[in-house]
Amino acid sequence: MPRHGMASAIAVVLTLSVAYAVGQILYWTAPDIVSPSPWVKIWLLPEPTPFKVTRVLLVVGWCVATLLALALLLTRRRATAATAAPTGDTGSEQAEPMARFDATARPRLTLRACQFGILGALVLPFAVMPLAALGSNLPQLLLCLPTTGAALFLVHRAQLYRRMPGWLLLAGFGWGVLIGGGFGLVMITWFQRYGAGYFLDFQRPRDSIREIYTLFCLNGAVVAEFGKAAGIAVLFLLFRRHIDGVVSGVVVGAAVGLGHNLTETVHYLGFVNPEHHPAQFWDRQVVGLMAAHVAFSALAGAGFGAARWLPERRDRWVAVGGGLLAAVGGHFETDVVLMRLDQSRGEWFSHNETLSLLLGIPLMTVITSGVFVALYVLILRRGLRAQAAGLARALHAEAASGPSGGAAVTGPEVALLLSPARRLLLEMRVWRRDGTAGLRHLVRFQQAQLDLATQRWHRERVGADSFIPDEQQLREKVIDLKGLGGTSGTSEVPARKGLS
Repeated sequence: MPRHGMASAIAVVLTLSVAYAVGQILYWTAPDIVSPSPWVKIWLLPEPTPFKVTRVLLVVGWCVATLLALALLLTRRRATAATAAPTGDTGSEQAEPMARFDATARPRLTLRACQFGILGALVLPFAVMPLAALGSNLPQLLLCLPTTGAALFLVHRAQLYRRMPGWLLLAGFGWGVLIGGGFGLVMITWFQRYGAGYFLDFQRPRDSIREIYTLFCLNGAVVAEFGKAAGIAVLFLLFRRHIDGVVSGVVVGAAVGLGHNLTETVHYLGFVNPEHHPAQFWDRQVVGLMAAHVAFSALAGAGFGAARWLPERRDRWVAVGGGLLAAVGGHFETDVVLMRLDQSRGEWFSHNETLSLLLGIPLMTVITSGVFVALYVLILRRGLRAQAAGLARALHAEAASGPSGGAAVTGPEVALLLSPARRLLLEMRVWRRDGTAGLRHLVRFQQAQLDLATQRWHRERVGADSFIPDEQQLREKVIDLKGLGGTSGTSEVPARKGLS
């Protein structure tokens, strides 16, 4: 994990705190709402208790982060001084490097602990509102988990070749559930409290209602996509070795979007009329599950994945900014257009509620976010094609190296590794014969081979950087899993005849 990546990740989460502070200031300076209209009371509702708790915990988190930053600075200075200081006469030529290692090992662990502590202190308070929503609506949460879990599995399997670790995918999903979803809820609550004071025409409040609701959609789009993109950025900066192209970028973005969608669905189901729950579930967890939030975050993730291999910093910023702009624009367009279409849905189907649900909601989803779904699917498809071509060259080169390459990949294995369908059939056969343990071993082995080929391909690309791991270590891991390593404790890979 690079030091500069951690510093950049802290800078990203700091922007979330800055955005929250701006919302607080706008609330303090907002004009008072003095309109006598009864419907204006929607802007004067009391603060939700989880929102109050978030406000307190964020201040506490800022204080904790400040103390940890001071400890980080002092530890770094001591480590620098210990490294630069002479060790004196130790009586051995090997004593000096050993003393320097002992003097820097413990400060290095302290530095890492402080850095992760700062990250946690800055982002964990945003999890209060999602946790409150999920905990107080447990039946709705249990209802949404099966469809969300199936979608997350589908996103994982969309990586037809080399796959990122499962824990990284779950980390993106968790960010979407707790941090992305929480930041969106907090910032939308702020706008609900100060928006009318700035933008409502008290002389003609009903005439300005359209404008303020349009601004509400714009605010929701910006803060929701910004909160989700912050999670993609943090994961990209800390684990760049795994997010190495548009495929992994789309996948991690989709995982973040699924998490955000889960929080938002449960939150809405918690306060809408129970009679509307079937329509909301059909809309958010069936028809629009892989659209809307998933599509927008996938586009943002594609921007980060594409930026990995752009040599110029300006081009990298353009790629990341373009993905984020597409996400925000798609979110805003969907909310605004969907609000207008929903008013006409009953008229389209002659007020037949069944047809309105079964046909109207899919039609509106296609109209509003269909183009963004098609866009991220096309990006994923193109990324998979480029990945397959690069892996083919690398696998053939690895197999051609023969015994000198350690037999990590053999000729007959190349065709199998490049065929997702054949690998899936082999996995099913191994699972029936050797159970879950055999299947897990086979998947680890094939993924290690694909990881070796991926990093070999990356090393030959223009713009290869220091985040590409050592090729020989990856090769030794493959040989160890294959059962050829002298010190390996693992058994020979299942279905060996199917592999070579």
